[in-house]
Amino acid sequence: MNCKKMIVLILAQGLMLTNCTVMHVSATEMDFPTAPAAGDENIDSTGLIINYGLSISAGTKTVYITASTYGSDTMAKIGFKDIEVQYSANGYSGWTTELNLGNDYDTDTDYYQIYNEPHSVTGGYYYRVVLDHYAKETGFWFPGTESIPNTSNVVWVP
Repeated sequence: MNCKKMIVLILAQGLMLTNCTVMHVSATEMDFPTAPAAGDENIDSTGLIINYGLSISAGTKTVYITASTYGSDTMAKIGFKDIEVQYSANGYSGWTTELNLGNDYDTDTDYYQIYNEPHSVTGGYYYRVVLDHYAKETGFWFPGTESIPNTSNVVWVP
């Protein structure tokens, strides 16, 4: 390539560069919530439940359940799920479910509790209660939930 052609080529490239408009842009990363899978309501938020408790006491062929779940704010649903009264011959192993009490919730509040709720049992065994403390946030778009498993103390029921 001769020298004149080289100079013309360099000047042409320079002209192209000077005619380019430079625009500075910036982008911000945004997090969009993703939809839970069908039937998968549990998004597992932590911090929705700030305090909870569970205990059992005994009467003749009766257990009394006391339980509480406290939320960090007003919840769409708060309380207990999968409540079971279980018995054992020795009080530490071989637990069998005698009563399946299901779920017990309240709505639009920041706590739910039951106090000395009576339930008839066969008796002659050691008893305990197992359940999940549960809270579901208010809100239309993807409310979080929290579930904390808990097991009560053990009592002998005559």
